[in-house]
Amino acid sequence: MRKSLLRVLVLLTAVATLPAFAGWDEGVAAFKAKNYEGAAAEFQELVKQTPDGYRSHYMLGLSLQQLNRKEEALHHLRKAYDLNPNDLATQLALGRAYSNLRRYSEVNKLLGKVDASSLPGNQQAAFYQMRGQARFKEGSLDGAVSDFGQLAKLKPNDASTQYLYGTTSFKSGNLEQAIAALGKAVQLDSKDVEMKRSYAQVLISKGRQSRDKTAKKSAYLQASKVAKGAVASQPTYDNYMLLVSAELGAGLYEDAITTGKAALGKKSDDWLAHYYLGQAYSSAKKYDEAEPPLKKAEGLTKNSDDKKLVWTQLGYVYEKQKKYSKAVEYYEYAGNQAGKQRVKENEDTARFNAQVEEENRRIQEMEAEAKKLEEELKALEGGGG
Repeated sequence: MRKSLLRVLVLLTAVATLPAFAGWDEGVAAFKAKNYEGAAAEFQELVKQTPDGYRSHYMLGLSLQQLNRKEEALHHLRKAYDLNPNDLATQLALGRAYSNLRRYSEVNKLLGKVDASSLPGNQQAAFYQMRGQARFKEGSLDGAVSDFGQLAKLKPNDASTQYLYGTTSFKSGNLEQAIAALGKAVQLDSKDVEMKRSYAQVLISKGRQSRDKTAKKSAYLQASKVAKGAVASQPTYDNYMLLVSAELGAGLYEDAITTGKAALGKKSDDWLAHYYLGQAYSSAKKYDEAEPPLKKAEGLTKNSDDKKLVWTQLGYVYEKQKKYSKAVEYYEYAGNQAGKQRVKENEDTARFNAQVEEENRRIQEMEAEAKKLEEELKALEGGGG
């Protein structure tokens, strides 16, 4: 992007009326040949000869930028701007100089005066890229999204631009916009794993936020597909964890069990992998198998909120195993009063049902015994006298 901007700026300079001073042509030739030391020397001499010539300061600033002499570059570009504040090329170059020094408030102040619609297409792209970055750094997410959205329109087939637009939209809370842009980025560059990861993450976020069951499952299924592609390219722990998260949401519990085991094969000391595997077993109704990874997660996690998640899941597993006292114990640890109350009610119901069953069994035994006695009496009466 920087090289493209510089080419634009040099072109603007070349078509302008050239000052008739010795050394100018030599400086421009050196700059074009990427001999920036030579160019800086020529333009430095020109600045001495004509300290009020804004073009000399401008070209000297560009040359110093290429030599990574940022403060000096800013000084001369600011001088060029002060001498001719209406020159568009100088405004953009000065904005870049401020940006290089992370002085983003100055970038925003400077470029806020520029009418972007009046710029040619290639200059518009450089403008929106620069101002969008400055807005983002200054915390103006809505402004950054607006600029990156304009940039995405100007460069619809550039995957990096769509990715930038999508990730910034996601951070600003515009989920649907983020999904559309990141989906396009992945479509344009199907080999970029980081783009796939980001796309899968926003799809998982949509799944978590959606109240519509069909939309929720659709988002998780799409996330599973994208995350599986990331795993195929880079079978890392993080990618496996991304995939197992999507599979759990999509209801692909057997797949999640397999993926969870693969994640643990990459890294076995992270509580979250054990927790996800325990969740997968629980969701697949394999409660006996869910208990060991959840107990492992309980031992590994240190954060109190994370522990509560594990304790709640263990309470659920024990509840399903009808180990009511342990279920109450773990729900108590988790502060889950609703779960605790439910288990106690279930325990009371189970106890009552057991009593009823025992009473029914005793009644059936008494009825059988009475029937047997009746038959014996009949036999005795029939054989009497």
